[in-house]
Amino acid sequence: MSGVSSLILSQALTKAFTFASNQLLVHNISPEIFGVAAYLDFFNGTVLFFSREAERMAVQRAQDPSKPRLRQKIVNFAYLPLFLGVPIATGLYMLQRHSDLYVSAISPLPYHAATAALVALSLFLELLSEPAYALNQYSLNFRSRSKIESAAVFAKCLVTLVGVVASKKAEYFDALAVLAFASGQLAYSLTNFVAYSRLGGVQAPRRIEQTTAQKSTSTVSSFLDPAICQVWKSLFVQMIFKHLLTEGDTLLTSYLFSVADQGIYSVISNYGSILARLLFQPIEEFLRVSFTRAFASETKNVAASLTLMENLLVFYFDLSLLIVLGGYTNGAFMLRLLLGRSEKWSASSVFDVFPQYVLYLPFMAFNGILEAFFSSASTQTEISRFSYFMSFSSISVLALSYVLAKHFHFGLDGLIFANMVNMTLRAGYCLNYFFHFSAKHGISVSRQGFRSRLGLPAITVATAFVIQSQFFRQSSSWRQFIASLLFCLVCLGVMLIHERKNLLPQVKRVLGRKRD
Repeated sequence: MSGVSSLILSQALTKAFTFASNQLLVHNISPEIFGVAAYLDFFNGTVLFFSREAERMAVQRAQDPSKPRLRQKIVNFAYLPLFLGVPIATGLYMLQRHSDLYVSAISPLPYHAATAALVALSLFLELLSEPAYALNQYSLNFRSRSKIESAAVFAKCLVTLVGVVASKKAEYFDALAVLAFASGQLAYSLTNFVAYSRLGGVQAPRRIEQTTAQKSTSTVSSFLDPAICQVWKSLFVQMIFKHLLTEGDTLLTSYLFSVADQGIYSVISNYGSILARLLFQPIEEFLRVSFTRAFASETKNVAASLTLMENLLVFYFDLSLLIVLGGYTNGAFMLRLLLGRSEKWSASSVFDVFPQYVLYLPFMAFNGILEAFFSSASTQTEISRFSYFMSFSSISVLALSYVLAKHFHFGLDGLIFANMVNMTLRAGYCLNYFFHFSAKHGISVSRQGFRSRLGLPAITVATAFVIQSQFFRQSSSWRQFIASLLFCLVCLGVMLIHERKNLLPQVKRVLGRKRD
């Protein structure tokens, strides 16, 4: 679990950098500029996701008795995102250049051509570092990855902040602020490229040395392993629907909401997802890599993996209850402290929307680890079946988002509710697969056992919420905040006592390792 510790520490450092940077930026930049910056992040993230996400998951299943040949298989396949990135970026740009947001908010800005050039260059460098990243990830070298990501985020925050502060009194401040965000992204990509190049060297694609049984006349097969290609094809289709569901809210905000509303959504998602990125994301990534390797190996330790997954689901449930109790009650109060008395934000709806976003976090967390398990344990047929399910759910959820936001005028609240439905559908499918997978391998994961572990914490938190509601629904003072914190601590104590039989062996094992 040292890999998880490294990733969590890295996320803590990077979130500290990002948090400090955002605190300084939010007092100088309007919601409109944050909206444009969020749009640039969306464009950058979409190109990278479609280009490399399926490749990153597929190469983890690479197998070969020859280490040099295995290494070359990984390197060759990791160049695929670079070749895919060009048409994907071009196609997305052609689609977006006529959108209302681009025409009204980006195109009129001075230096918008320079901004586009910086975004393109950052994408190129990011994809060029993929071969070295893939080798590092396959070797489960999370420590090096953590250091590189921390350095890259620090560079991004520093460049963005310096750019914004330096141009604060300039005539074209809005345009220069957007340019600063693009420069920050370039600094991030450049740091990644230099660091990974130094770590693994510059890797070139070469023909894979094949055995007599593997001889093929296909040029593609001589560079790209056919087994990995099959997995990649299935995953790529799944990734399309996954991204539509994951980023569907961003797509809709760009068409249904003003730039200011997009800036508000960007701020609440940045602040609201601190816990998700700090704790949930490292666990999800560690599970995805380790489960994939464990289930692909010849000596599968299925029982240990399922036990770990079961304990994590209980941990996530208990933590989600505390997030709902403490986060929903105190979210707006804490956000007011963070944003200060800035007139740019006090007149907006950011404080009204933020508590609803906090309720969305548990849905996102459960979906993350359940999909990590599914993508690691599923066969190509099961992945294809899940893709069909996601195609149906993606259309349904996007339609629900449109109806709630456009026709019922629920605004960003409607968007958040649709996201909850989105995550519930995906998590429910993967949870059902988890139970079927355990039964198929003859390992009993009792649903009754789950309910017995979850019942008392749920009743405790519900009781605490009802009692707290008699005095206040959402805190508006330090006195109410401290009272809410005490309620959360009592609930945490009940959870720890309830789970003591499962926690004590883990604590003893950790203490035993330290003594050794």
